Amino acid sequence: MRFPQARRQPCPPRLRLSLGGRKRWSDGKDESGENDEISKNTENRENDGNGRYVRTMETKKNDGAENAAEGLLLPGTVLFFCLLALCMQGIPALAAIPEEVKRGSFAVLFFLLLAAAVFGAVTGKIPEREMVFLIVCLSMLLRCAYVILSGLYERQHDLGVYTGIGDEQVNPGHLGYIEFIYKFRKLPDMNPYELFSYYHPPLHYVISGLWLILLTGAGMAEGPAFESLQVLPLLYSGLFLLVCLQVLKLLGARGKGLYAGLFLCGLHPSLMYLAGSVNNDMLSTLLTACSIWLCLLWIRKKTLPLLLALALSIGLGLLCKINTAVIALPVALVFLMDLAGVLRGEGRVGRETWKTLRNYALFGITSGVVGLSWIARNLILFSVKPGISSATPESVMYTGAYGLWQRIGLPAAADWNFQFPFHGISAESCCNTWVILFQTALFAEEYPAGLAAFPMLLCRTAFVLSILAAIACALLFAAVWRKKTLLAVGEAKGKQPGALLRSRALQESSFLGTGYLAFLFSFVLFTVKYPYTCSSDFRYIVICLLYMGAGMAESAALFPTGRFARIGGAVRALTCAAVAAAACAVVVWQRW
Repeated sequence: MRFPQARRQPCPPRLRLSLGGRKRWSDGKDESGENDEISKNTENRENDGNGRYVRTMETKKNDGAENAAEGLLLPGTVLFFCLLALCMQGIPALAAIPEEVKRGSFAVLFFLLLAAAVFGAVTGKIPEREMVFLIVCLSMLLRCAYVILSGLYERQHDLGVYTGIGDEQVNPGHLGYIEFIYKFRKLPDMNPYELFSYYHPPLHYVISGLWLILLTGAGMAEGPAFESLQVLPLLYSGLFLLVCLQVLKLLGARGKGLYAGLFLCGLHPSLMYLAGSVNNDMLSTLLTACSIWLCLLWIRKKTLPLLLALALSIGLGLLCKINTAVIALPVALVFLMDLAGVLRGEGRVGRETWKTLRNYALFGITSGVVGLSWIARNLILFSVKPGISSATPESVMYTGAYGLWQRIGLPAAADWNFQFPFHGISAESCCNTWVILFQTALFAEEYPAGLAAFPMLLCRTAFVLSILAAIACALLFAAVWRKKTLLAVGEAKGKQPGALLRSRALQESSFLGTGYLAFLFSFVLFTVKYPYTCSSDFRYIVICLLYMGAGMAESAALFPTGRFARIGGAVRALTCAAVAAAACAVVVWQRW
């Protein structure tokens, strides 16, 4: 007897599995809700005998090669712009190109890339991978142009001077510190408080001194070599942008949320100024961002190598600038939460508890030995405690004569000076920390009397939009923090003791929330302890841009529909408009 052959049944029409293993719905959407049609091209795939096609080894190798190429694209882009800046500053024939030609070429490229980025973000017609590449190129173009078109002595902080290797003179300032290492091939051997800026930890200055030795050893003249010191902070700023991208992706950002966060961290003028600043601000900001990224990775996968990498990042941050120690506060909170969760889960001091304590001890030893080495050296050799050299009360920047509320309280309407939103250095012109914060964030310490009408209009617009965007971003960040905390509490119900304290969502929200607040409060305390207008400069808390970007990026995923989704979209649009207006103002104003 012959039985009829059974017909092979296809997968149910409602739910299918994609080749990548994610759920794929019959309407062409995966479980994230994004349109992504199943490819009908079965080349390099084999039939598994059940009517489905599986990827062959050749396809997997091709995918791996493609992913590797993509992984090198963005770092290669950063290195390309750094090499461009080095050539334009160090090769005499390129350095001799008229400034008007350089400025005009960069401006045309900038506005073309900006228009393409806005078009892609609004219409969604440019794929995410290409949009990210476009934003990185736009950001690096802005910073590279600034480095090429701005001289070594423009818009610097406590720069000092250099006299070259031909004499034995020791010069003050950041430039003098770098020159000392370049000239004498050693760390300063005197009390670090004898000369201004020498109290800073030496990491940035050692790298810069070695960079000068390399360039002059390769045949570059001393003048262009010192100009090329700006290439290093340009590199740091590009790496900072890539770390921000990794943080945003780690938090689940995609689409417009990712673009908004990356746009803020890429085009904000403060990072453009730091890209050309030869002090240690940009490197310390990069190391702080690396610490945030590594801590978020450790929250997801608690391994000893990640913990030691985090310790090294914090230690190197301390070896670059002391105020990076602030990031240790939210990290310590996460450690305490995790340890408390382990203790509650075990009910006693068991094996897991001892393992956690051992790892924390290794973390403390690694970060302490690296980060505190400069402080220990100065205590042993010169009996001096860590601190900074500051101006005297006779300085025009001294704000100590004004009341505390005038300095750190809510500004009066007259303090904002919307008609001329620039920082006048003197405390008499403005002593309020928050006003100075916004002024220096967008325009550094420029005071352009006689600015033309159109650039002034752009500056005023950017100033107003940035104030509104900063307030909106702070509120949106708080809403995201609250949402993630409530989700963590809900998920931990009914689970074993300690599950809430060890949950990824709670540790993540606690780390980001306390980190944002810690940097803001430490900034306020710094301005109170050192009452000078220069203490209120935004460069001290430029890392807060990453927190604001993370809040915008996460809001798109946590509030996908409803009123909060519309509010989040409005905040992202407002922030991007503020940053774009500020960047355009810088270009039109010709403050490159």
